[in-house]
Amino acid sequence: MNQNNSVMICGFGVSGKAAARLAGYLGKHIVLVDENNSREMRDQAAEIKKQYSCEMEPYFSWTPEITLPRCDTAVMSPGIRRGSPLFLAAEQAAGQVISELEFAFRHIACPIAAITGTNGKTTTTELTTAILKASAIRAESAGNIGHALSDCAIEVQEQRVKYLVVEVSSFQIDTISKFPKHPAAILNIAGDHIDRHGSIDAYAATKFRIFAGSPDAPPETRIINSNLTDYKNRFLPPGLPATTFSATDPRADFTLENGIIKFHGKEILPFAESRLKGAHNAENIMAALALVRAFLGEDAIFASCVKEAIRAFQPDAHRMEVFLEKNGVKYINDSKATNPHAVNAAVATFANGRNILLILGGLDKNMDFTELEKSLPHIRQAFLIGQCKEKIYDAISHEVKCKMSSSLESAVKDACSIAKPGDCVMLSPATASMDMFRNYAERGSRFKEIVTELLSVKNT
Repeated sequence: MNQNNSVMICGFGVSGKAAARLAGYLGKHIVLVDENNSREMRDQAAEIKKQYSCEMEPYFSWTPEITLPRCDTAVMSPGIRRGSPLFLAAEQAAGQVISELEFAFRHIACPIAAITGTNGKTTTTELTTAILKASAIRAESAGNIGHALSDCAIEVQEQRVKYLVVEVSSFQIDTISKFPKHPAAILNIAGDHIDRHGSIDAYAATKFRIFAGSPDAPPETRIINSNLTDYKNRFLPPGLPATTFSATDPRADFTLENGIIKFHGKEILPFAESRLKGAHNAENIMAALALVRAFLGEDAIFASCVKEAIRAFQPDAHRMEVFLEKNGVKYINDSKATNPHAVNAAVATFANGRNILLILGGLDKNMDFTELEKSLPHIRQAFLIGQCKEKIYDAISHEVKCKMSSSLESAVKDACSIAKPGDCVMLSPATASMDMFRNYAERGSRFKEIVTELLSVKNT
C-alpha cells in the first residue's frame, strides 16, 4: 500500500460513506474502520470498491486490539469523539486526522458559504440556497443538513454544482485543522452538546473556529448575530470587523424595524410577507441575505427575485410545523427543537397567555433546563417523556403543572384530552430523540400520526 495515497475512513455512516466515495473517485487506497458490522455496511463498501475500481481494506467490528495500517490521512466521522479509542488509534496510524468536512473542502474549488449556530442552521442553509437559485446561481445545500459535503465535492468536480451552502455542526468543526476562506455565519449560541464539549464556553469557542481561516478577509464574509458580541470579543482578534444582524439591536447592519427587514436602514421586505414566523426566523432571513451579499454584492439583496424567493420559501417539516388546526386548537410538530433555546423560540412564536400544552423530554445532552424559565408563564401544562423527564421536572415543576408520561403516545393523549380553543398542543422536546426514536424526524412523524389518529377517533 502506498501510504501517501491512502485514506482511512473512520466511521461508515452517512458522512463516512460519502468520504469513501470521494476517496474512491480520487483513486485513493481506502481503509474502512468501524466498530460495527452489518450486511448493509459490507454491501455498500463492496459497491464503492466496484464503482470506483479502488483498493479497499475493511476493518469492521474494530476493537482497540486490532492494529490499523499506516495511512496518510484519517477522515473522522462527526460522531466519533476526540479521545475515544478509535480516534486515538487513528492518530497513531495516520499522518493527520481531519473531519469529513475538511476532506471534502480540500477537493472543492467552487464558492462556499458556511452556516453554524445552535438553532436555525437548516432553515438558513436552505433559504440561502433558494435565494441563490432564484438569482440564477446553480447552488446546492450540503453538510450537516443530510447531503454530505464529500458527495457534493464529486458533483463540483464534474461541474454539476457551482456554489455550495454548507450547514456545519460543532462536531464537524471540532476536527477541522483550518477552516477555508469562505463567507460564514454564526446564527446564535445557546446550551447544546455540553456532554460533548464540556462547557458552553468550549462549545462557543468551537463555533467561532468557523472564522479561523479568514482573519484577513473582508467584513462581509464574517456574519455574526450582534447578540454574540461578547463571544466575538473573546474568540476573535480584537477589532476584527464583521457584518452583524439582529431582530432587536438597531445598531446591527441587518435589522428588523417595525416589522421591516432592512440593511443599513434601507428596506428589503416586510417580514410578514414570508412564511416564516418568530423573531428568530427574521434573523435567519437576515443571515441568508448577508451571505448572498457576500457572494453577489449589495445590490443583489434588493432584487425582486430575492424577495420573491423569501416569500415563497417553505421550511421543512418538524420545525414549528403547524400540521393541523381543529376546533380552535393548533397542533405543532417542533420535534427538531433539541435544546431549550429552540423551545423558547417556538413558545414565543405561538404563546397567547398560558396556552401551551407542551411535550418535553428525551435523551439528555447535559442540558440546563432552567433555560426554559422564560417560557414557563405560557405553558399551561407540561407532559414529560424519555430518559431525562425527572431532570426536566426538577427544573420547571415549581411554576408549571407537570405530568410524567410513560411514552409519547400517552403524553399526546393526555395533552389532547384537555386542549381547548386557543390552546397549542406542541411537541418541542428540548432534547435529542435517540432514547426512544432513531432521530427527530421519526419522533415528529410519530407525534403527527398519534394526533391524527386521536382526532379521527373523536370524530367517529
